[in-house]
Order: sequence, then C-alpha cells, then structure tokens
Amino acid sequence: MNMLKRPIGLWFIVALVVLMALAGCSQGATGTETEQAAKSEAVTKIESTEKSVETEGADETKVSQGGKRIVTDMMGREVQVDNTIERVAVLMPSDAEILYALDKGDLIVGRGTYVDYPEAVLSAPTVATGDDLNLEEIMALDPQVVIMTTMGKNDNQLASMEEAGLSVYLTDAKTIDEVYTAIEHLGELVGAEENATDLIQEMKETFDKYTALAAEQEEKTVYYEISPLEFGLWTGGSGSFMNEIGSMLNLKNIFSDVDGWGEVSAEQVLERNPDYIITTSMYMGQGPTPEEEIMQREGWKDVQAVVDAHVYSANSDEFTRPGPRLINAIETLYTKIYGPAQ
Repeated sequence: MNMLKRPIGLWFIVALVVLMALAGCSQGATGTETEQAAKSEAVTKIESTEKSVETEGADETKVSQGGKRIVTDMMGREVQVDNTIERVAVLMPSDAEILYALDKGDLIVGRGTYVDYPEAVLSAPTVATGDDLNLEEIMALDPQVVIMTTMGKNDNQLASMEEAGLSVYLTDAKTIDEVYTAIEHLGELVGAEENATDLIQEMKETFDKYTALAAEQEEKTVYYEISPLEFGLWTGGSGSFMNEIGSMLNLKNIFSDVDGWGEVSAEQVLERNPDYIITTSMYMGQGPTPEEEIMQREGWKDVQAVVDAHVYSANSDEFTRPGPRLINAIETLYTKIYGPAQ
C-alpha cells in the first residue's frame, strides 16, 4: 500500500514540476514577445520621429534658402529682404563705391545718375534719381533691394517705392565713424561681413598712420574751397569730411564755425588769411586751372597761402563722398601739406 502511494505521489510531483516549467516557458515566451513588440513599437516611433525631424529640418533649410529676413538700415527701419541678395540698384555714388570695395560690385544691376566710380560700374544701366527719380525705370531692373542715402530721397519717393513692392535700404553717413557703420551694414546686407571688417580695419589703420605723422607738425590754418569765386564761394565747415580729415592732420579750418557746407565771402577769407588753400573745383580744360585762378585773384596776393604758393587742387569725390576713398583723401592732403610720408 505504501509502495503504491510513493510512486503516485512522486509522479504527481514530477508532473506538477513539468507543468510549472512548461507554464514558465510559456510565460517567458509571452514576456519576450511583449518586450519585442514594445521594442519594435519604440523603434517605429523613433524612426517616425527622426523622419519628422529630418522633414522639419529640410523645411527650415528651404525657408532659409528661399525665404526672407529682416534687416535694419541706418535709419533704424526694418526692411524685409531676400536671404541671398543677387540684384541691387544703387542710387548714390558712395554706396556703390562701398559695394565694390566689399568685392560685391557685380550685384549692381542699376545705378543712379551720379554713380560713376569705379569705372566698372558704368556698364550698369542708369536710372534717374533725385527730384527726377523714375519708379518705372527702377522696377524694370527687378532689383531685390534698392540702396539709397537719406540725402538722395524724399518721403514721397520712398513711400512710392515701398508701395510698389520694392525693398528700400537707407544709408546715412556724415562722419567717418558713420562711414564705418554704413560699410558694416551693407556688408551684412549682401553677405560680405568679413570683407567689411577688413575694409574698416584698413581705413582705421590708414587714418591712424597719418594722424600720428601729422602730430609731429606745427598746426597750420586751411581754407577749403568747393565752389570758385565766379559761382559764389562755398566751403566745408564743421561736420564735413574735409574738416574731419584736416583735423587729423593738425590743420585748423578757418571756417570751422560754419556748419557743414556754407557760403562765405572773399572778405572773410582775406580776413582769416589761411596758410593753405585746398580747392576741389573741377578744371574744365580751358583757361587757368583752379589753383591758377586763385593765385591770380584780385586782392588775394597778400593771403599767406598765395604768398607761399600753398594752393592745391584735390579730388572732390574723394573728399566729399562717405566711402572708402576717404583714405585717399587723407593721403593726398598729407602729401600736399607735408610731403610724401616717410
């Protein structure tokens, strides 16, 4: 009896163990399948997310390449322009000269009436500017942006261009520091930031060089004549580039009390008796040169500049345009006054 009970109990235990093992295996398989399913679902979600991110990234790149951006011009106006600028209309000379100095002159598809430097810009079509500004001519150029100075615009013209859908970018430089700002802004506008930084550095180094050289010289007085006697004498006073550059070279402007450009009389010049006279009048190819005309003026023979034959002609554009050629102006003026830099 006992012998029978033991095998039955033993087999029962063995069977129970086997069943439990089978159940464990079944549960392990189910757990593995569940884990695999979960992993598969997670991978699917990750792949889906990665594809979504890639799509979003592609969309952002597309917007970056073909969309718009907001830039702030020198008047603090926010202007919407294309991300990449390839077609520019430049209405004033200084801005064109800056673009060429930034190696971006090839972007110019149209130029204002007085935009004439460098020579390469003359190949671009001309559009009327100033009071004769022609909106249709500008529109025909299909520019992405129109660059103009505050001097060359009026509010009605600006409004008309913007109403026509043109992006208009304004510059406004009346001092050398503001010229640096114009260069920096235009560099940002056309994607030439590095060139702009280099150009500004070059200009600063040039001004510093001649300022240091002139500091060793005795102060002299100077009269800047921008319009000859026959048309009424005009000069550059404080606030002009002539005055700023002359101050760097230890030259005292006899008309520093004049604000910007102003008309003066011959009597005032004679009374203030300058040591040097710099004329920017243009020689028309006939008759006496501007220097000769001043030297021969009746009543001017006792002016110190005439006595010493210190009457010199200078390039008006270099001395008056707010651009990179101002460094040519300071080099020219230094050389005329003190001789070649050593």
